[in-house]
Amino acid sequence: MSNKQQIQKLRDNAELAMAAYGYFHFIGKKFKDKKDEQGNLLTITHTGILDLTYKGCKVKDTGLIFDDELKGDFAPLQAQRFFSRYDLLIHQPNTESGFSATLFGEKRKQKNTESKGVI
Repeated sequence: MSNKQQIQKLRDNAELAMAAYGYFHFIGKKFKDKKDEQGNLLTITHTGILDLTYKGCKVKDTGLIFDDELKGDFAPLQAQRFFSRYDLLIHQPNTESGFSATLFGEKRKQKNTESKGVI
């Protein structure tokens, strides 16, 4: 494995580790104070969880006293690229014992299976 490949692998693993701490249990909930052009509260998406643009934004109706705000550290484009490469498979938010886990799966590129003019 070349140095460039090793660096790429380390970067990918670091990104996965950072993303695993995302508050993905907020997906589908509404921001408390972020609205669209029509004045409707915006819905939180996968990329919004990691996007530092929304860092510190409060989430509406979480039922939580603490940890009701986003803490993403990815640049907006980095968050988009991350979810173009990985799927969020399972997210287990903190349990009473403090356990939490997030599982991502790498998306596979579809191979071209069209016939090449075979008669």
